[in-house]
Amino acid sequence: MENRKNLLVTLADKNYIRQARQLFSSVYWNAGWEGDYMLLSHEIPEEDLRWFREKGILIRECKPLYNGPMGDGSYATLVLDKFYLFTEEFKQWGHIVFLDSDIMVKSSLEGLTKVRHFGAVQDIYFKRLYTQINNPRKNQFGNISYNLKVPAFNTGVFSFSSDIITPDTFSELCRLIFDHISNSSFGEQLILNLYFYKNWEKLPSVYNGFINYHSYTSQKKINSIIMHFARILDYPQLWDPENPFYQEWKTNLEKAEFIDLNKVPRVKNWSLFKIKYYSLVLKMDFSLGVISYKLIPPVFRYKLEAFFRYRLKSFFRYIIYTPDRLIGKIGSIIKKNNPDLYRKLRKIKGEK
Repeated sequence: MENRKNLLVTLADKNYIRQARQLFSSVYWNAGWEGDYMLLSHEIPEEDLRWFREKGILIRECKPLYNGPMGDGSYATLVLDKFYLFTEEFKQWGHIVFLDSDIMVKSSLEGLTKVRHFGAVQDIYFKRLYTQINNPRKNQFGNISYNLKVPAFNTGVFSFSSDIITPDTFSELCRLIFDHISNSSFGEQLILNLYFYKNWEKLPSVYNGFINYHSYTSQKKINSIIMHFARILDYPQLWDPENPFYQEWKTNLEKAEFIDLNKVPRVKNWSLFKIKYYSLVLKMDFSLGVISYKLIPPVFRYKLEAFFRYRLKSFFRYIIYTPDRLIGKIGSIIKKNNPDLYRKLRKIKGEK
């Protein structure tokens, strides 16, 4: 594939303009994104788009794709604007990375530009396809047979190579909207899961860390490349002053004024080991929170969570530093049996 720029996109209407600014700011300052930026604008007045245009952020104005009821009625139809990313106009970019606006980015997104087809993170709570459907016992799919127990992904973060876009991709997605959107529990999520049924790449959990699904005591200790604050129950949203991450969100929003796409900050990529390690920690911490919530009285829950979290981290630290310990023991053996070789090795390493 020719060397084309990549594109990072978020979606907003007039009620989520600040959220979009914060997202772009965290991507700029913390991820050092070197590609293009784009806002999918859902009926946002031109005066509110001026800031984005002045910063060099591209605007794609979207007409509503559907005006009927969606699922349980809690999802606005603007989420369907994500499907415009699969029109042929987006083939001018190499990879398209989409992020919801209720996200903070903490580190480089370079790994998302390596996806060969379509990639997303498996939904941490609604893990299977049947959880995306209002009534999974009802046959809503006509002659098409789906295994409803296959893994389902969350559409708050996804990345794909523009090579997958064909002249029919957008129209096929729109057809699925009208066929199945009334059965969807989570708006556009069912549609994309049906379209990429058994044909998507499972990304590491750190690329979509669901913060609100972890226990309150562990949230500030979570380490994730993308922190997603998907709304659950009455938990305060990221931009609510009661949210423990509000001050960080506010700082990112204020720094948005200093975005200069001609001078992209340089940031350090996470190593593959670090990505795998913290993805595992995210999954285990979430599982521990669910188990403790269901089985353990609150008076004991937090102490028990803290105890196991400490043990878990201690175990992984032991694994991480095992190579250094082995090297140290090998060095002792060499020093005892071949002092000359030991001195030469220390000299090569730069030690006295």
